[in-house]
Amino acid sequence: MSTGTKDKAFTTFEQQIQILKDRNLKFGDEETALKALQRCGYYNIINGYKDPYVEIVDGKERYKDGTTFEQIFSLYKFDREVRNRLMDSMLEFEENLRTAVAHTLAESFTEQQASYLDHKNFRLGKKRDGKYQLDEILTKFNKILKDDTQPMKHYRNTYGNIPPWILLKGASFGNLVNFIKLMKTPQKERIISLIYDMPLSLVQATPQIKDLFMDTLFVCLDYRNRSAHGGRVYNFETKSTFRYTPLLHNQMQITPADYRRGKGKTGLIALYNALGWIDNKSPAVRLEVAINFFLEEHCNIYPDDRAYLEHYIKL
Repeated sequence: MSTGTKDKAFTTFEQQIQILKDRNLKFGDEETALKALQRCGYYNIINGYKDPYVEIVDGKERYKDGTTFEQIFSLYKFDREVRNRLMDSMLEFEENLRTAVAHTLAESFTEQQASYLDHKNFRLGKKRDGKYQLDEILTKFNKILKDDTQPMKHYRNTYGNIPPWILLKGASFGNLVNFIKLMKTPQKERIISLIYDMPLSLVQATPQIKDLFMDTLFVCLDYRNRSAHGGRVYNFETKSTFRYTPLLHNQMQITPADYRRGKGKTGLIALYNALGWIDNKSPAVRLEVAINFFLEEHCNIYPDDRAYLEHYIKL
């Protein structure tokens, strides 16, 4: 179990507790802590959530006076609960997005796979290793069309065609997001109007709405992948970021100067406000309820953590 240079060798759960004691971490109940380490893992609990509680003394990592294992484990559980609700929100948004994309493809090009997957209907995208992004995505979609799992096999054998609302069931969220990016303007605008329940004319007249939508997709993709792999989310900074727009940042009370200093580019606060723009309010509400409830649960026991956590997640 690795916690630093001298901890790379295997250690038992009992030895892990002793290592933590040697670094000034206190334990309210060692037996309960032992069970937590057995079930959740040293790396997940300690390495993932120790940051607010450690300091460097004489070049060595040491826990601040009064810090307990129970406090770190509580922060771990807080983040786990938020991550689970965040994943639920991302899955619901993904379902809405698949529906809007499938509807738009069928509406624009018919439900026939030869038509709605026609190369000329989309932009090529960037070229990588001799292949355009569009070619890569269409290759993946063609593999789905040939899949022997249901309902692909049923539609192929029964109708000789797989409509877009069936095909997209087999596409990953990443494929879906990148597919939307390669769509031409009329189809992209139609999808936005459906997701935001906004008149098409308003979408067409407001470029910032299109930017906000695309930024939201890629930030959601980063959070979805993070959540799926069990990563820490409460202070996670996505690689994808939100461009500055009054549509999003005015409601967060973030000025252009604040943005230039790094505020509002990423984080759960920005994600929550971006989700608030979509017609289905459930993903944003689910995230809000989870953050507020589990924040209070943790901070009622460890009030000194409130200011630190609210810096990242005050909605």
